[in-house]
Amino acid sequence: MRKLVITILGLLLFSLSSRHGGDASGTVDICPMPSAAPFEARLHALEAENGCLDDAVQGAEGASWPPGWSSAKMAGGDIPPIRLVADPYPTLHSVVVDAERNKVFMSDPNRHALWSFDRLAASKGREAVEPLTGIRGPSTGMMFVAAVTIDPERQEIYSVDNDIGDRMMVFPYDANGNVKPKRVLDVPHQAWGLSIAPERDEIAVSVEGPRQIVIYKRGAEGHDAPLRTIRGVDTGLGDPHGVFFDGKNNEIIVANHGNQNGRQVAPGDAPARQRGTRVAETQPVVGGRFDEPSITVYPGDGKGNIPPVRRIQGAKTGLNWPMAIDVDRTRNEIAVANNGDSSIRVFRRTDAGDVAPVRIIKGPRTGVVGPMGVAYDLKNSEIWVANYGDHTALVFPLTASGNVAPKRIVRNAPAGSPTVGFGNPGAVAYDSKRDEILVPN
Repeated sequence: MRKLVITILGLLLFSLSSRHGGDASGTVDICPMPSAAPFEARLHALEAENGCLDDAVQGAEGASWPPGWSSAKMAGGDIPPIRLVADPYPTLHSVVVDAERNKVFMSDPNRHALWSFDRLAASKGREAVEPLTGIRGPSTGMMFVAAVTIDPERQEIYSVDNDIGDRMMVFPYDANGNVKPKRVLDVPHQAWGLSIAPERDEIAVSVEGPRQIVIYKRGAEGHDAPLRTIRGVDTGLGDPHGVFFDGKNNEIIVANHGNQNGRQVAPGDAPARQRGTRVAETQPVVGGRFDEPSITVYPGDGKGNIPPVRRIQGAKTGLNWPMAIDVDRTRNEIAVANNGDSSIRVFRRTDAGDVAPVRIIKGPRTGVVGPMGVAYDLKNSEIWVANYGDHTALVFPLTASGNVAPKRIVRNAPAGSPTVGFGNPGAVAYDSKRDEILVPN
């Protein structure tokens, strides 16, 4: 078998984000990057300020590896790649609406950014919509951005990093450009969802791999510890993503993919196996399993290894990679961005068991493609959808159902612009037999 040549993609991705500008046609890039030399100088200064550079040792000679590398006449230095695969436009992850101020905020993991738009913004034809603001750059500290939520009373934007970063950042509404956050909170690795309960002045964070919901004081920062954590085999949590902290009904509602990674022993797990041979005592590794996707509900003040008070799960639900969720507490309904089949599924808030949705938005006329975000605008009787599968956000009437066209489309790239679909790739492999590049996400 021919070998797969493994290369690190991190340097490539850095090159993509720091070099890509407008396209050859002269169209202005929605995310223009500054010229290389000044940008690199500012980046170096920021890294030094944040303690990211090693201090030089007084009197020490520079390291030489491999020997003589600094004097050898070899190709190298600041050279461009031969070719690259990149998406120059934002990819929309999560969406949230401030109906009182007519603003919509969206997170963008591709460009490590947060964008705001006018609530009534809409593409006229095939062109992109210009955002009101864009928070982006090394000073922001944002990395692989996941969920976004807001505190309208204090006019603050909250975002959390997922597979890298492990931080929650808070920005003021009027933040724009390469700005530092107001506050930063260290959160567990693989944090994904965010939801504030104003009634309790608390914020809930969903965490994928450890299968937990972590609750903090809303104003927590730095190394502040959580108030409580929901975690354990009895919780039914399985790769949790979307979360909604319902302070009115004192509940925490969670969307689960169903993946059980085996870090917590449970009935039905694969047989345990020995971890290596150089340990003093047995350290069994428990295999994981795939449960059905679900929506689970917990008491708002719940903690520890507690069972859900309700669970929506089964074939009738149609749940398939449920991502973000939002709750209409007037109509008592839960909207789910169902990424696996490109649909928005609406359930009754009090549903339990294997139940069908009360409404589904799905079909070619809807334009729903790989949705990640969903948000209610109850004041204006609308529901927003952030598509990860293409460069659009969609707006539907609150009670839309079936294969219906959206009221408005917000494009962040010209219509038809391809979406590469990268989701924080860490390495690539070359299959020489098939002449293909494999990209794990």
